[in-house]
Amino acid sequence: MTTQMLRKAVLVWTIFGAALVSGCALQAQTTTDGDDGLRSGALFDELARMDAMLFDASFASCDAAKANAIFADDVEFYHDEAGFSAGEQVRENTRQLTASCPAARGVTRSVVPGSLRVYPIKDYGAVQVGVHWFDERGAATSTLARFVHLWKFQDGQWRLARVLSLDHHAVDATH
Repeated sequence: MTTQMLRKAVLVWTIFGAALVSGCALQAQTTTDGDDGLRSGALFDELARMDAMLFDASFASCDAAKANAIFADDVEFYHDEAGFSAGEQVRENTRQLTASCPAARGVTRSVVPGSLRVYPIKDYGAVQVGVHWFDERGAATSTLARFVHLWKFQDGQWRLARVLSLDHHAVDATH
């Protein structure tokens, strides 16, 4: 099996697992930990903070340098609408996004309450899954989407190594 074929197989299984986990996470909101992932604790709080930092830098303060510093050197980004990007292309996409400053256009991003989960990965880091919506001031609809972040803990710092952004669809803006 070639490296390219292996990468595609891993991506397909990751997307399948992420969709399954995210779907279960929306239905099972009565427990605090267990089979459906961490919903509290130090690791959960730290990665929720890192997620908030990334999206604040990308959508609110529009600070490309701060957002790009969160990405691992070998970052890969899989987006159901925009496609695949890696490394410097992810950083360039972030520079373009922040240059148009979503906040200045009335765009905000929020995590759907109760949707965030964290799954530790021994000797690597953790997977963070959740659902978020993007609102635009004055728009009749919002965009709802699922996300999967693979966080790598390296040299005492969390870095975002892989991003899957899936299932983007319009919902009523009053959510």
